[in-house]
Amino acid sequence: MLAMIACTRLSAVFLVLQGHKSWRDAGSDAAEFVLHAPEIEPEEARRIANLELLPLSKRDGADR
Repeated sequence: MLAMIACTRLSAVFLVLQGHKSWRDAGSDAAEFVLHAPEIEPEEARRIANLELLPLSKRDGADR
């Protein structure tokens, strides 16, 4: 399973670097593909893979 995830990620990076896909599309496609492995239904995998991510919090450096 780990090898499949690593290869999927590497393939997504190459698609972006070669200009075939955007980061968003490549990441969503990779996530959808990986979600199929544990037998998640295709429609559910697509829905999960395309969910909007929460915004990253900005760190102020106070906790360093």
